[in-house]
Amino acid sequence: MDQVSEVLTPFVAFGWIALVVGMSIIYRIRVGKPIYPRIPTDAVFAERWASGPFALNCLLVSVTSDGISVVPKFPFNLMFLSEFYGLERCVPITTIQSVEQTKSLFRNNVLITYGKDRKTLRLRLSKPGQFLTTIRKLQNSVGIGTSAFHQNTPLR
Repeated sequence: MDQVSEVLTPFVAFGWIALVVGMSIIYRIRVGKPIYPRIPTDAVFAERWASGPFALNCLLVSVTSDGISVVPKFPFNLMFLSEFYGLERCVPITTIQSVEQTKSLFRNNVLITYGKDRKTLRLRLSKPGQFLTTIRKLQNSVGIGTSAFHQNTPLR
């Protein structure tokens, strides 16, 4: 009996993984989430290899006139990882309360505070200055002042 279980164990493990991946694909299709996320055609800023909480170099960040979109790239958007860790965010421009550029040990971070309940989103971007400039322009175009923008470190 032990030999049978040793033989079946890898198949059960791979079967379980395939089941969860399949269920996450069906879920994403049903709720209208892309399986292969792409940069929107109307994006005014985009970064393909951003980092965030629980995600290192696997986030697709884009800014459109509507807001900021953060989505894990394929295959990191499968197996319900983005749902468990809150990696997918859509932040309307009008709800942004503040954007700060902060410096961590190795990279420049951007801290976004948004919504009535002051949710936060921390991103590591390779072009934080360009991101801040883009958000400022969009905020000005919808009539929201830039007093909520802070730079803790000088832009390069």
